[in-house]
Amino acid sequence: MEPNLFRYIWQKSRGEQVVVLLIILASIPFNWASFAVPKRIVNDAIQGDAFRDGHTTATVMELSLTLPSWLGGSSIRLFEGVQVGQLGLLLSLSSYFLLLVLINGAFKYVINLRKGILGERMLRRMRYDLFSQLMRFRPEEIRSVKPAEVASMIKDEVEPIGGFVGDAFIQPVFLLSQALTALVFIMAQNFWLGSIALLIVLAQAIIIPILRREQLRLGRERQIASRQLAGRIGEIVDVGPMIQAHGATAYVQSDIAGRLGRLFDIRYALYKRKFAVKFLNNLLAQVTPFFFYAVGGYFALQGRLDIGQLVAVIAAYRDLPPPIKELIDWDQQRNDVTIKYDQVIAQFDGGTLVLDEEKGCAPLPETGEIRIEAVQMLDNRGQPLLTPLSLSVQRPGVVALVGPHGSGQEVLGRILGRQATNYTGRVLIDGEPLAAMSVERASHIVGYAGDEAEVIGGTMRDNILLPLRRRRPKLTPGAGISPGDQKRLTEALRSGNSPFAFEADWTDYEGIGVHDGVELVQRVHDLLDVFGCTRDVYELGLGGKVMPPISEEGTQRLITARRAVAAELKRGKQGGLIEPFRLDRYNRNATVVENLIFGTRTTSRFSSATLLFEPFAHSILKAEALVEPLVEMGGRIVATVVEIFAGLPAGHALFERYSFGEHFDFERLSELADILAKHDMRGPLDPETERDLVALALGYSEPKHRLNLIDERLERRVLRARESFHRHLPADAAGDVDFYDPNKVMFGASVRDNLMFGRIGYGIPDAGRKVEEIVLRALERAGLGEALYRLGLDTESGIRGRYLPARLKHAIPLVQALVKAPQIAVLDVTALLAISDEPERIVRRLREYCAGTTLFLLLGDAYLVEDVPLRVAFQGPTGTFEAEIAPAAANDAGDTSGQSASVADVRRKEA
Repeated sequence: MEPNLFRYIWQKSRGEQVVVLLIILASIPFNWASFAVPKRIVNDAIQGDAFRDGHTTATVMELSLTLPSWLGGSSIRLFEGVQVGQLGLLLSLSSYFLLLVLINGAFKYVINLRKGILGERMLRRMRYDLFSQLMRFRPEEIRSVKPAEVASMIKDEVEPIGGFVGDAFIQPVFLLSQALTALVFIMAQNFWLGSIALLIVLAQAIIIPILRREQLRLGRERQIASRQLAGRIGEIVDVGPMIQAHGATAYVQSDIAGRLGRLFDIRYALYKRKFAVKFLNNLLAQVTPFFFYAVGGYFALQGRLDIGQLVAVIAAYRDLPPPIKELIDWDQQRNDVTIKYDQVIAQFDGGTLVLDEEKGCAPLPETGEIRIEAVQMLDNRGQPLLTPLSLSVQRPGVVALVGPHGSGQEVLGRILGRQATNYTGRVLIDGEPLAAMSVERASHIVGYAGDEAEVIGGTMRDNILLPLRRRRPKLTPGAGISPGDQKRLTEALRSGNSPFAFEADWTDYEGIGVHDGVELVQRVHDLLDVFGCTRDVYELGLGGKVMPPISEEGTQRLITARRAVAAELKRGKQGGLIEPFRLDRYNRNATVVENLIFGTRTTSRFSSATLLFEPFAHSILKAEALVEPLVEMGGRIVATVVEIFAGLPAGHALFERYSFGEHFDFERLSELADILAKHDMRGPLDPETERDLVALALGYSEPKHRLNLIDERLERRVLRARESFHRHLPADAAGDVDFYDPNKVMFGASVRDNLMFGRIGYGIPDAGRKVEEIVLRALERAGLGEALYRLGLDTESGIRGRYLPARLKHAIPLVQALVKAPQIAVLDVTALLAISDEPERIVRRLREYCAGTTLFLLLGDAYLVEDVPLRVAFQGPTGTFEAEIAPAAANDAGDTSGQSASVADVRRKEA
């Protein structure tokens, strides 16, 4: 980016700046006229100077055109004007002054509006340019920056710079035009008054900036301290659970408190300096009227200045201090934002990668060679991460890089995957250096998946298809585009941003050899099957919620599948696995609140935590005399659970077993136990305690918790309350609950719950797995398998994949690397194989899928690749290695001369 702020602004907004500057020049005559009119009002209209020498009328609205002297100097009268009396002249001149006020106000409005829009456009451009510059950083440079600091700089630190952009050229010209117009007008009326005004203005312009230098220094310190605070907080948040686990929260809190204290000291000193300067500035501005009144009044008494001139001078001076003050503020802001700009640019200086490929990303020939020539990599202390390595591989082919975690195997993988560039030596692909390729071309040719599962927020589908979001959509300006899209496109182009809509279809179907989305879905399915994760996707789909709208055909298929599940359970004599929902029966495997409402709660209105305070639900519980039994049940739960948990470490399995809903909190249980121990049974409990006890009871299920708290009498009461709840549900609550009905889809409930239409029985061995298999078979028979698969792909991944099972989280980067059909794949499968039940099968299917691709396979166990012709084994963390050809594979492979020759380069060990 341009290192000089003003050059950057002028280069990017020259046209708009010139337009506004021309508007400012056009406003000067009107500004001058507004200063001259008060003098005429006082002298001509009020004092009657226009009616001397016997004149009873005066001419107004006369329009004349005077030619310059080089054209003869003649005057052409365009309009004779109108004759008016003294009152008419006063009203005419006052109306003229009002018109000039409106015109000058309109000029200011247009100038400020265009200036503000210009500033916002440039702020948008600057943020986009900084982000684009960040994307040009080498991979290791991106990993070395603190995300919180970079985000703070792009979001917050350039905000004042963007606000200044519109003022950079326009504001000084605009303010100087106003100040000079007023100053010249005052000089024209009286030289001495003008000289006084000029001296005060010069004093302000010289003294105030000198005093503000300390403000600039403190401002720089404040900015650096704020950025460091943001980076430190972001760093602590990233490892927050670890800090809690080690009990170091007080220690890090003291660190943040110290940083906040230093920031407070800086801001305190800044405020003292700021308001001292403001006081002096206001004092100088207020001294000038004293001289005007004293000196100007003296001149008026002496007859050297008429009253109209004095009034005009005072009126003109009224418009002089504000622009001078704003000019001083502008100079302060200029220094401040220039420093900020220099600091921000310094942080983003270093991006050297070329992002886009101008010539297009033509594929490599089907055969070729990859040469690794004396590649070596050191860490920031000069210690070797990878000792010099030379290797040649014929394309296509398979190379196994075998080694323990942290060895040179991972380093070489990052180099080949273009994720590390600070190495010596060369990696040549058909003679072209990998390091010299643009980011776009390298991403087309090479697919890389490392040892860390890098999953971003969004659905699993979004993550998997991210490598294919590389085909820029077609721009269709003009006809066929909506006004909103046209405005978005125009503003994006004027702001120097990407004109392509994020919501458009970016998928590169042609580049990966598929024709449409159907083939792409099948490719993703095949890849997930390669890594043994298809079942995981279906299971995620079972947990997805069924939400409207849903077609009548989809509804019927879901109901058919539900009946198929029931029939399968009955046929296999496994009816005990699920206790179905029946309106006239209490479901013992469901909680009390589920039995009471007997439906899916689509909003939080009837949440267990607040059900007692919900007016309608409270009336139902009172009418069926359920409040007291539930409070008593909650009290017994508290007494029992607190006793059970006493002395157990955090995370013990019993905490999960005896959970009573999402609001379960052992500390609150302890508080409730203390309250109940001190409570006088003759008096009522406080409402908050009563509410929490009822909430605990509502989350109780006898088979799960086994505290023997529910008898048949209580079940009958709950069933009567259920009937009342359904019968008297208010009309405004109809959308808050979707009641269970065997012939209806339960909106808001998961697919699994819709198909089971009941609850899995607690205590039955392996019940969950058995039910899941039955449910999946029923969905396949109902033709809903594909819909379930799509629903699974639409599961939210969470930050770093926290919502996904471990196997899927490690498989997603591998699928990403292969879904774009690269010609070279560098895949680290160590983490996935470590948690897989069938590593040999995964490796075999992966090699079959990658037939025709040059595959660099990174793994920890050599036995999985014993038949791979070329293996490079790494022995330790310093990158020592040896290469070999598996004998059996060499004998079976036919001509291996190309790989045999390559092994001669690497058959060695280095310490």
